[in-house]
Amino acid sequence: MALNIGRVYPNSLHEKDGSVLFLIKGEREKKLIAIGDASSVFRELEGSISSNDGFPMKVCDLSITNSHVIRKYFPYTRPVSLRKFRSTIGLGDRLGVASPGHIEVIQGYNAGPVLAQQSIRELTLTGRTFEDVLQDAVWAVFQEGYRDGFGADGDHLKSTEEVKLALDAGYTMITLDCSEHINDIAGLSKGDVERMYMNMDKGTRERLEMRFLSEEFKLESGFTLAFSQEALKANAVIYQKAVDFAVDVFDAMIRPCQRGIDFEMSIDETSTPTDPLAHFFVALQLSEAGVDLYSVAPRFCGEFQKGIDYIGNLKQFREELQAHQRIASHFGYKLSVHSGSDKFSVFPIIGEETNGHVHVKTAGTNWLEAIRVIIHRDPALYRELHAFALEHLAEARRYYHVTLDTGRIPDVASLKDDELESLMAQNDARQLMHITYGLILQAKDCSGEYLFRDRIYRCLYENETLYNEFLVKHIGNHLRALGFRSR
Repeated sequence: MALNIGRVYPNSLHEKDGSVLFLIKGEREKKLIAIGDASSVFRELEGSISSNDGFPMKVCDLSITNSHVIRKYFPYTRPVSLRKFRSTIGLGDRLGVASPGHIEVIQGYNAGPVLAQQSIRELTLTGRTFEDVLQDAVWAVFQEGYRDGFGADGDHLKSTEEVKLALDAGYTMITLDCSEHINDIAGLSKGDVERMYMNMDKGTRERLEMRFLSEEFKLESGFTLAFSQEALKANAVIYQKAVDFAVDVFDAMIRPCQRGIDFEMSIDETSTPTDPLAHFFVALQLSEAGVDLYSVAPRFCGEFQKGIDYIGNLKQFREELQAHQRIASHFGYKLSVHSGSDKFSVFPIIGEETNGHVHVKTAGTNWLEAIRVIIHRDPALYRELHAFALEHLAEARRYYHVTLDTGRIPDVASLKDDELESLMAQNDARQLMHITYGLILQAKDCSGEYLFRDRIYRCLYENETLYNEFLVKHIGNHLRALGFRSR
């Protein structure tokens, strides 16, 4: 059979009921080719029909509609719960083109990948939808012939409406961001806290006092926790609304779901670190309410800023992580580490103290590896992106907490093209490019045309192999530092 239709992705070759399907790389976009019209999958795919050497052939876009057909007939392209994996990693792909590289690296490790992972904030900043994010992961799985299972995480969702959007799109992990239900009592007096506590429902107060003040709690590890009246009141004021919110969302949205859902409670988007008593206060109530937790994301000590290494005391981090891990082990769920990109100084501690039973989330670091490709292949474009990012930094700071100082970023005009990559090793430059991604992707000229988006995608499409190489190396460094077990 003679085919002259573009480069075939060899791992995408599939047969179904007499039809052969595979992906090709055309000049400007990938296409799905289906040959042989005997199967239902051929008939259900949307595309243009022609003949190739006498065989019926359909050329199909990699659309959401066609991705649903692929999911129907090739079950391994559907996202699943990742509970079978001890170690898991969230691989947020903001551009929708990183998953082939993610799949290549993850196949060397006994770890489960969340290939589709986006928050509402990220969707807004990139102009994508949950369906867009998931279909990009589906096509990558089909392209690479990856059959070991992947997750899809609706990340940092803050309402039942947002949870419903993700579930309706087929997502298999829900990260419930409870930050809007957590009270910040920093700076309040004991009297203020007492008044807030007494304003709580009397029945709730009596239940909490009966449960938390009547005994010490000794975990299987030998770790013991005890609540004073003052500690109970403070935790109730800070976290009780978040607990109630999580229980309500789980009962209304997760419990009735007919497929396995990995449910995570996030309490990390706060200014105050989560101490062990607070963690236990939350976990015990969720457990006794029948909430099936996959993971909990505490707010760890120190700072997990975007795109750079951990900032804080490593000894303190280890000691507090040990306590959080004992609580997580007691209740049978994983700790989840958010903003986990590039935290190489604490990765070995996380791996050792959790014994690999952990979920680590990355996202922006994949965008930075895309920026690295642009530096290598189109330095003039990078210079434009850099200038735009500096000009719009104040707006980007509204979305992310970073401590970058533009005064420490080298003047790009003074750097030769082959010196630009040094910026990807400089914290302030990394954070500059990290947090301005949405503004860069959405920027348009006066005629409504994208300033950068199309050129970014074009550069990455033309340099797909290089991007995969960068991702394999960089994410591989994460997995090795975490001590995830290789296959």
